[in-house]
Amino acid sequence: MPAAIPDRYQLEVRLGRDGDIEEWLATDSSLDRPVLVRSLGPESSLERRRQFVTAVSGAARTSHAHLARIFAVAEVEGGAYSVTEWTGGATLADRVAANQPVDLRDFLPNASGLAGALAALHAADSVHGRLDTSAISYSGAHLAKLGAFGRPATTDAEGDVRALSAALETALTGSPPGGPPPSERVDGVPRALDTILRGGQSGKLTAHGLEEALRAAPTPRAPRSDTGPTSRRLLIAALGLTIVAIGLVALGILLSGGSAPVVPTPTTEQTSSTTTEPPDVTTTLAEGEVTATQPGTLDPFGEGGENDQLASNLIDGDVSTEWRTERYLDPIVLLKPGVGVTVRVLGTPSVLELVRLSAGSVAEIYWSEERLDDPSGWQRVVGVNATPGSTTVDLPPREDGFWLIWLTELARQDDGTFLSSIAELRFEP
Repeated sequence: MPAAIPDRYQLEVRLGRDGDIEEWLATDSSLDRPVLVRSLGPESSLERRRQFVTAVSGAARTSHAHLARIFAVAEVEGGAYSVTEWTGGATLADRVAANQPVDLRDFLPNASGLAGALAALHAADSVHGRLDTSAISYSGAHLAKLGAFGRPATTDAEGDVRALSAALETALTGSPPGGPPPSERVDGVPRALDTILRGGQSGKLTAHGLEEALRAAPTPRAPRSDTGPTSRRLLIAALGLTIVAIGLVALGILLSGGSAPVVPTPTTEQTSSTTTEPPDVTTTLAEGEVTATQPGTLDPFGEGGENDQLASNLIDGDVSTEWRTERYLDPIVLLKPGVGVTVRVLGTPSVLELVRLSAGSVAEIYWSEERLDDPSGWQRVVGVNATPGSTTVDLPPREDGFWLIWLTELARQDDGTFLSSIAELRFEP
């Protein structure tokens, strides 16, 4: 039986129990959004309730893109409760049970992000205390986030790092640590990742050290599919077409009385006109220089554009101008997965400064060698929670490509609508 929580939180679906904590999908009627309610009932002791509130309050003081946001926590008559953001309900434990390990393209950005979230928690003198794959939410539409705060603590900060490293290996391979290293079990995983994960499991790394190591790790490469059968099929088809062509030529000779038809030789202009592609416009950069070009918007789940005419403001060097989203009456998550802006960057940036990204916005940073219309085809790099003023993000090495700033939550305005803006995107070497 759940504790007596405020009326604004309407319990909708009972999700089950996390140990002695009952979980509910609820609706925050004041803000009209889904939330997760975790509750201790009357059977819990006074000491347990206070430990729950202390643990959750410690996490609530920490802000990180890969940390589930906590909206409320309190001890009440007959128990205690917390209200946390709804992240979709799927956990790494669910994915492992369904034999769906984390995709190689998404692993490092989410793994380093989770380590960063744990480092932020430790820097605030808090610990998770009982971390495992069921404490990490993850689905294709959201960042991996550390949650399940308030469990009875059984470990310290070092134990948190050990547990996170083990959870990450399990998410990558589908099996808990103890067998062959990930590089021997999953094609495309570099040996360096074996060393990092085992280092975290052995207690040699702090959470911050684990985050830095994962950020610097080489990107895993998905194995290339075998193209042999396809190539053979194409060869057979080409051979068949050749035989048909020879037969048609022979038939033409017979019908024309034995003289071979004359085929005109294509001119140089004709040949070049069918193969010419738009010229590749390149810019010569000095060593270490970075240049941003071709700003645009990406709205594949809406009408195809999002204030396109303002996109040039993102890289015009003038902080008095800005790009902004359209104004929405509801949180964007209830309408579509997100909306974004793209920019081509020549060189290898290491830092992105989002000047005046509206506080309260949540974004994901993606990279791709070419501009794609489908966000799922981009390579996710890092998540961002906007702060007042400028928000600075460290970027892993990516050379000459397109960057996507994908907004998954917009800033709530004073009139209750939702809108986010960015004055400038500054990529620095």
